[in-house]
Amino acid sequence: MIMKSARGPVFVLLVIFIFAFDVSGQIRNKIYEDLKVRGTVIDALTKEPINATLIFESVPDASDVYIIDAGDEGDGSYEVSIRSKEKFIIEISSENYKPEIDTIVIENHLSGLDFQLLSVKPGQLLRLHNIYFAQGDYKILDQSFQEISEIVLLLNQYPDMVIRLEGHTDRLGGRSANMVLSENRVQEIKKYLINSGINQKRVKTAAFGGSKPISTEGTEESRQLNRRVEVRILSI
Repeated sequence: MIMKSARGPVFVLLVIFIFAFDVSGQIRNKIYEDLKVRGTVIDALTKEPINATLIFESVPDASDVYIIDAGDEGDGSYEVSIRSKEKFIIEISSENYKPEIDTIVIENHLSGLDFQLLSVKPGQLLRLHNIYFAQGDYKILDQSFQEISEIVLLLNQYPDMVIRLEGHTDRLGGRSANMVLSENRVQEIKKYLINSGINQKRVKTAAFGGSKPISTEGTEESRQLNRRVEVRILSI
């Protein structure tokens, strides 16, 4: 009787613990599973739907990876169920298009997570919108590497492709100083591409300083537009 009474409370506590653990696991799974992400992939110029492959990879440990085909229905659409509320790097690729890399935190059901891809062909000019340098310097800031990685993916996708990096500055400062600055900036990007395994013969450079502005307005927004790096596809 003593042993039975001593085991009784322990057994009850064990059952309660298992039940609580199971319930908490169910609640946790209910919270973190079945988050739907839907969207489309289209041509950036024609707005026509295209077939593409999307890879969702959780960061920083890549514990969750999802690979989805978009466009099976002919409308460029895709849908995926994400099992956790995490930050994901999304890689979108399609034949004859420049790949895109994006980062997003999946917290709720997302409808309308759409992507636009630029077609690639000789002569095509690809503007890099998210390349940042220290003010008046050519050091690449960390937030630039995601977009530069897209160029690495593109060059790996097309092993015979040759590109030219074209550097531009605003019109502030002297003409010769701006030429040197724009040349140093494209050389830094070229160095990154080479360190990523790209043959240096496939990456040409050109520096224009402030001679080819997009906008001639005197605002800071205008100057930001003019401070840019562009990728011209020379051959595929």
